[in-house]
Amino acid sequence: MKKRPCPNHQFRAFTLVELLVVMAVIAIVVGLLLPAINLARASARSAQCQNNLRQMALGLQGFATITNGQLCTGNFDWQNDGAVTEVGWVADLVNNGILPGTMLCPSSPASVSQTVEQVLTASDWSSWTCVDPKGSKGERLPTGKWIVGPCRIITDYGGVGDAAVTHRTYTDRRELVEVELIEKGFNTNYGASWFLTRSDLKFNGASNYQLTSHRSGCAADVWSRGATVGPLRQRLIDNSRAASSSIPLLGDVYEAPAVLSLPLGDFEAGMPLASHRFGGPATWNPATGAIFYPDSATVGNSPSGSFSAVLWYEETMQNYLALAPRHGKNCNVAMADGSVRQFYDRNGDGRLNNFSNNPKYVLGSGSPFGSDEPEIAPTDMHSFFSIMKYRGE
Repeated sequence: MKKRPCPNHQFRAFTLVELLVVMAVIAIVVGLLLPAINLARASARSAQCQNNLRQMALGLQGFATITNGQLCTGNFDWQNDGAVTEVGWVADLVNNGILPGTMLCPSSPASVSQTVEQVLTASDWSSWTCVDPKGSKGERLPTGKWIVGPCRIITDYGGVGDAAVTHRTYTDRRELVEVELIEKGFNTNYGASWFLTRSDLKFNGASNYQLTSHRSGCAADVWSRGATVGPLRQRLIDNSRAASSSIPLLGDVYEAPAVLSLPLGDFEAGMPLASHRFGGPATWNPATGAIFYPDSATVGNSPSGSFSAVLWYEETMQNYLALAPRHGKNCNVAMADGSVRQFYDRNGDGRLNNFSNNPKYVLGSGSPFGSDEPEIAPTDMHSFFSIMKYRGE
């Protein structure tokens, strides 16, 4: 049987023009897909951030059910609130099984709180007279050894562990912070609002609007535990003139001025640190173009020039400059009703302007905002100095 001859197939090579056309088509398709992919990734990061905030806000509400309505014990701030593994909203969540250190905003370049840097580097806590920087004395084991918190180890032993008093020997403070704080979830890159951690002000009498401290060793300023009512309670929310959906608890924040001084686990030295707070009653000085907290040192700079009802009710707003639009132009904020709201930076200046809601102010050229367009409505996020009263009442 004769074999059939194979057909003579002729293959024509691509010309250079055809190859360039194909490459151009591929490039166009990739160019069309990349923005959609990036948008999908950004949307996923924002959704993860919202979910983190929602879980932590619900955790604070759960904490309130076992503390007579108090949403937290204070801010995550060693210098101004005390031992961070025992006091503050982060400690409250960690000690109840929720780990903020594993629930970080993925869109923030800062993955470590400035409070962690406090614990890592602070050296003079003898002047911290308003709060207890050490915390509890710890627990004694049957062997006679003591288990004590990292803040007490740092303050009592300079940050170097001693096998006679601790359950483990630490080579230096860095290892202590890494093991006892970072690995146990005592970290965050979200900030707490002034309302959550301070709630309201204490004045020096019914008709005297000067701030006063009711706690020995505490300063008389808007962030002091001695001059404020203390952490937010559910009854304040229930009796507030502001809707619970407008009272901020936690949110996306900007970086603090300092950077991480030493590496901690996966976090490299030199990385930016997240601010641990936002908000606080502040006023605007048109003459100097500055937003500042009205206290005994700066009240003369205010338009009224005195501690008066005018200062607080007409000139004072919440200072939300630390809130950061991390998700495109959106900033995620957890509210007191358990919801998470997004606030939009309409002019793209990286700030959320609530000061322009005040008819007394024409911010002008000295303003930190890109325009005088208000971007936070008072009904969406409460912007006055108290949740118990509105401006002008």
